[in-house]
Amino acid sequence: RRRRGAASRSQSAPKRKQDKKEKAKEKPAPAPRRTPTPSPARSESQKNLSDYEGELSRSPSRPAKRRAPSRSPERVPPTQFEDYEPAGDGSGWYVYKKTGKWKFHPETGLYFHLKTQVYYTPKESDNRFFRRIDDDDDPLVKKMKQSEEMRKAISKTEFVKFEVEGAQAEDGPRVEEPAPVPKAPEKEERMEGRVNKWDSEKGFGFIMPAGKEEGGEVGKGLFVHRKFIVGSTPTNPINLKEGVKVSFKQGTQDSKPCALEVLMLGADGKPLPIHAGAQTLEEKKKSYHVSAESLGLRVHCESWPGLKKTLQDRYVLDEPLEELGVYFAVLDGHGGTQVADMVKEKLHKNVLQQMRQKQVQPASRDEKIKLAIKEAFLQTDKEILALAERKKFELVGSTCVSVILHGNPKLGTALRLVVSNLGDSRAVLCRAGQAVPASDDHRPTRIDEKKRIERVGGLVLQVRGAWRVATSTNPNSMNKAARREYQGLAMTRSFGDLHFKRPIGLAIAEPEVRIVPLSDKDLFIVLATDGVYDVLSNQEVIDLAARHWREPEEAAKNIVRSAYKRGSEDNLTVLVVQFGGTS
Repeated sequence: RRRRGAASRSQSAPKRKQDKKEKAKEKPAPAPRRTPTPSPARSESQKNLSDYEGELSRSPSRPAKRRAPSRSPERVPPTQFEDYEPAGDGSGWYVYKKTGKWKFHPETGLYFHLKTQVYYTPKESDNRFFRRIDDDDDPLVKKMKQSEEMRKAISKTEFVKFEVEGAQAEDGPRVEEPAPVPKAPEKEERMEGRVNKWDSEKGFGFIMPAGKEEGGEVGKGLFVHRKFIVGSTPTNPINLKEGVKVSFKQGTQDSKPCALEVLMLGADGKPLPIHAGAQTLEEKKKSYHVSAESLGLRVHCESWPGLKKTLQDRYVLDEPLEELGVYFAVLDGHGGTQVADMVKEKLHKNVLQQMRQKQVQPASRDEKIKLAIKEAFLQTDKEILALAERKKFELVGSTCVSVILHGNPKLGTALRLVVSNLGDSRAVLCRAGQAVPASDDHRPTRIDEKKRIERVGGLVLQVRGAWRVATSTNPNSMNKAARREYQGLAMTRSFGDLHFKRPIGLAIAEPEVRIVPLSDKDLFIVLATDGVYDVLSNQEVIDLAARHWREPEEAAKNIVRSAYKRGSEDNLTVLVVQFGGTS
C-alpha cells in the first residue's frame, strides 16, 4: 500500500504542475499601473489647501484622499470707502455695494460681517490686519451703538421741506433752484396747570399741565425755577404755592423741558398782583431788543454770479436775534446750493436757541456767547450731514462768515462785533481808514490747519494749481464722483462736505469766534466771499468802500465791479455794514 500511495503521488505531482500552468494561462493580464495625472493650475487660495499626499506610494485600487477645505473664509473686509454706499435706514452704516455681505461704520471704523454677525476693526499696530470683536462690551461697539441712538434722535428732527438735487458733475451745467420761502414762526401759546411741588429753600419745583395726571406722560410735571417766575428777582424772590393755578410757556433748559414766564392766577383767571407789570412783559422784553434801524446802521448786500453759470452764494441781511443783537452772514456754496440754503435758514435760529440755554450757566457773557455760537455751528452741521446722507448731496458744502452786532447803547452797553467764520469767506473792519482783518481764512496753507489734516491721515497737495485737502485714496480705483472728491477741498472747515468728514474728519465745522469792541474810529465792516479777496487785497476793499460813505449800496457795488474787472472767475458777494460813528 505504501508503495502504491507513493507511486500515485509521484505520478500526480507533474499533473498538478501542468494544471497550474494552464490555469495561469487562462487568467487575464493584470491592468497596467496608472501614473497620476498632474493637477490643473490652482489659485493662490487653493494652493494653501493640502495637496495629494503620497499619491504614488498608495495602492492603485485606493485613490488618494483630498483634505476638505475650511468652511470658514478669511474675514478680511474690503476697505475701499468708495465701494460702500449709505444704508437706507439712516443708521450711519455703509453697505458693501458688490455683495452686500459687509457693512462699514465710518464714525468708529468698525466692519460688520452680516452672515456671521461678527465685528472687525483694523489692528493698531498694522491696519492691513484686522482684530475680531466678540464682546458687545467692547468700547468701539458701545460707541457705535451710542452713535446709532444719536442718529435716531436726529432723524426725528423736522427739517425745512424743499426739493434737493444731488451734486452734479463738473462738466454739466447746474440748474439754479430758487431759494425756499421760509415759514413764518408759529406763535408760542401759553399753557395752564397747577403747582405740583415747590421747594422754597432751593427755589424750584414742578408744574403739572392741565389734563395731565401725576406719574403719567410728564411724570412729576414740568420743572420750573424761581428765576423763570415773572417779577422774581434775586433781591425780591417770588415763591410758588403748591396747588395754585398758573399760566406758563413751555421751553427747554439744558435740552430738557421746563416752564418759562410763570404767572400765578387768581380766581378770575388773571395774574396775581405780585406779578406787577406781567401784562407788559413782552413789551419790556422787546425794549431790550435791537435792530439795524434802532442802532442807526446802513446796510446793503450785492451778490453777482460773475463768470459762473449759477449763483451759489447766499447771505443774511439784518436778522434780529432779540436781545442778542443783529445778525449778518455771507455764505459761499460749492457743489450746489442745498447746504448754503440750510445754513441761511437754520444757523441764526440755532444760535438764539443755544444762547437761551446758556443763560443759566455760571460763566461770563463773552464765554456764553462764544460757546453758544460754536455749538450752534456744530448742531447745524449735524442736521445738514444727516440730510445729505439721505438725499445724496455728499459733495455739497458751504463756507460761512457771520457778524452779530451785540450791545444796546440805550441801556449803557457798548457795541461789539461777534465775528464767526468757517472756510475762506472773510470779514474786514475799517478802523480810521485802515483795513483790520476780523477773521482768518481756513485754507490748507495755514500751518496749524495743515498739521491737523495730516495728523488725522489726510493730505495737503496742489491740484490744478491750488492747494487742497485730499484723501489718501488711490485715484485710479475711483469712480467719477470719487475723483471729484480726490480733487480736494479748497478749505479746511466748512458746512456739509460729507465726503471730507467721514470716515475721518478732514474738514470740520467748528468756527473761530472773535469779539471785537467798537470805537469811534470804526466806520464799517465788509463781509465778502473768496471771489472778491482772490483778486483784491483787504486794503483795496476798504478803500473802494470808503469812497461811498453813507451809501452802502454803492460801496458794495463798487467792490463787486472792481473784482469782476480784475478777472475773478467766481461768484461775487459783498455785504457792507456802516456803523455811523457808534461808541
